Amino acid sequence: MAADTLTKQPARETFHFINDPGDAINEAAIGLTEHNPNLSYSPTHKIVYRSDLDAEPMFAGFVGPSFLSCSVSGNIFASPTAAQIFAAIQLCQPPNAPSKGTLVVCGNYTGDILNAGLAITRATAAGYKVRFIPVGDDVAVGKKKGGKVGRRGLSGHVVGLKIACALADQGESLERVGDVMEYIAANSGTIAVAFDRVALPNNVITEIQTLPPATIELGLGCHGEPGLRSISPVPSPESLTKEMITLLTDTSDPDRGFIPFPKNGKSETVLLVNSSGSTSDEVLARFAELAIEELESRGITIRRLTLGPMVTSLKQSGFGFTVWRLPGFEEKGVLSRDEALTCWDRKVETAAWRQ
Repeated sequence: MAADTLTKQPARETFHFINDPGDAINEAAIGLTEHNPNLSYSPTHKIVYRSDLDAEPMFAGFVGPSFLSCSVSGNIFASPTAAQIFAAIQLCQPPNAPSKGTLVVCGNYTGDILNAGLAITRATAAGYKVRFIPVGDDVAVGKKKGGKVGRRGLSGHVVGLKIACALADQGESLERVGDVMEYIAANSGTIAVAFDRVALPNNVITEIQTLPPATIELGLGCHGEPGLRSISPVPSPESLTKEMITLLTDTSDPDRGFIPFPKNGKSETVLLVNSSGSTSDEVLARFAELAIEELESRGITIRRLTLGPMVTSLKQSGFGFTVWRLPGFEEKGVLSRDEALTCWDRKVETAAWRQ
């Protein structure tokens, strides 16, 4: 039986290994740079950047050679300010150094888009070359509900950035790198499921709203936004995987047919199986196996697979599938199939990416 709404459950307490909540981002970023000598950190604007530049942090772990140049962090589950983003653009285009420009990418969330827009307006007026692409890949938010706002951003960022950054590292123009990022976003989708909710670490001990017993939530957002529906009792892994893959691949669904799979003929994809925070690799591997079987039964072949805690929501228990439809052999566009796979395989030196 599926319930469309959740009955509010009693809160329980959870704990966080933190000192002062106000210092959590700075302490995490400083620890990351101590672990990785390729990185430096600007505490004033909470920017993790590559040390070879002259000058939950979700993307800080992807900063490094052949990947991101900078990652800007706001407070937990909050957008960085326009001043922080502008400072990051300045770091990426230091004075008296050649630069082809800066691609700014964020999730499709109001605060991120507003503050990035303000920063880019200021940067453009100051003579910096910038392109901005917000990414929305969550298929739990249908076209009717999303309207002009569009889908929420989940782990589709990471898939697109892996390719875009590889092209940038090879010296491609800002225009082409941005075009490829938009192309990947338009051919990608993510669906996540949560086994429990998440609590902000605003104290050592905090309350957490729990799901009802024997209930999971399909489509829950990474900040705790409402999901598509709750499911009780908990389905089998096979049944859950089938429903999730259907949401990603069913082009006959007028509300959620986001990825343009051809109606006739076979397709190739990249699959990312992402942990929401506390889901083990063993569980992810089992769901990856089921997803591959389900996709292949639909004529979709997996050419590359990555799994692990790529885009996390603190300690949340759950996982998600991100599917990127690779360019077809005969497809003429901004990116070829072979170039896509070459860029995906390009080695990077970061703390979080799993090669």
